[in-house]
Amino acid sequence: MILFNNAGIASSTGEVPKTFAGMAKNAEAFIDALGLKQVDILGFSIGGMVAQMIALDRPELVRKLILVGTAPRNPDHGNGEGGLTPETQVSFGADYNPPEHLWLKVFLTDSEQSQAAGRAFRIPVARGQLWDTFHNLPSTPGGPLCG
Repeated sequence: MILFNNAGIASSTGEVPKTFAGMAKNAEAFIDALGLKQVDILGFSIGGMVAQMIALDRPELVRKLILVGTAPRNPDHGNGEGGLTPETQVSFGADYNPPEHLWLKVFLTDSEQSQAAGRAFRIPVARGQLWDTFHNLPSTPGGPLCG
């Protein structure tokens, strides 16, 4: 698995692209530099918008596209809920203790086995504020690319 931060994001240097298309071009160049011919991409939030651009630009590069927490927001849709499904509203509206357990609910199934695996395997990212629980994703020869 490869976690990717675009230019100017987190510990990456450079200037942040001003468009999703620019962000996608950076990610495509990164994938090419690694010599990967086909990847699984998990895009979260803005990363999901970038992942969709990669799939449009280079469909032969994308074996699987997984989109999480990414959608255009329309505050007038769904009684002011911005088009969020009832399930999404429940997931993101609940209290989690500790707060990073939100990601267990969002990225894993509700089965005890899945939740236990997520609690057992955590990699601290960004000084412990976010936890990576993607270790059970099916992988390609280069592994999934998460943005």
